[in-house]
Amino acid sequence: MAPHLSASTAVGRDVTVVTAWFVLLGVLSGVLWWVLVSPAEFTKLPSGGSMGEVDLGRRFNADGWYVVIAAVFGLASGVALTWWRSRDPLLTSLLLVLGSAVAAALMMVTGHLLGPGPTRAALASAKVGARVPERLDVDTFVIYLTWPIAVFLGALVVLLGKGADGSD
Repeated sequence: MAPHLSASTAVGRDVTVVTAWFVLLGVLSGVLWWVLVSPAEFTKLPSGGSMGEVDLGRRFNADGWYVVIAAVFGLASGVALTWWRSRDPLLTSLLLVLGSAVAAALMMVTGHLLGPGPTRAALASAKVGARVPERLDVDTFVIYLTWPIAVFLGALVVLLGKGADGSD
C-alpha cells in the first residue's frame, strides 16, 4: 500500500510543479510581451480612425513577439519538464498539453491587462488628431498554438535523445 501512496504523491507533486511552472511562465511571458511590443496607433479622424503605413507594419509586431517569446519559453519548458518527468511519457504529455494551454492563455490575458484598453472605446472618446494605441492582441488564433507546438518539440528532443530503451 505504501508504494501506491508514494506514486500518488509523486504524481501530485509533478502536477503541482508543472502547473506552477506554466502559470509563472505564462504571466512572465505576458509581461515580457507587453514590454517588447510597441503597439500600432490610430489617428482620430472626424469619422473614426486611420492608421498610417508605419503603424500598419507595427500591427504585426505583437504577433511576432508573441511567437518568439512563446517559442523560446515553450521549447525550454518542453525540454526541462520532459527531462525532469520522463518516467511516465503519457502523464508528461498530458501535463505539457494542459500546462502549455494555461501558459498561452495567461500570456494573452496578462498582455491584455497591461496593454492599452479597447481601441474602439478610446477612439470614440479621443479628440480629432489624437493618437490611440491598438489593443495588445494577436491577429489569428493559430498563433496561440505556438506554446503547445514549442513544448512538444522540446519534449520530442528529450524523448528522442533518450532512445527507445529509455537510456541516454
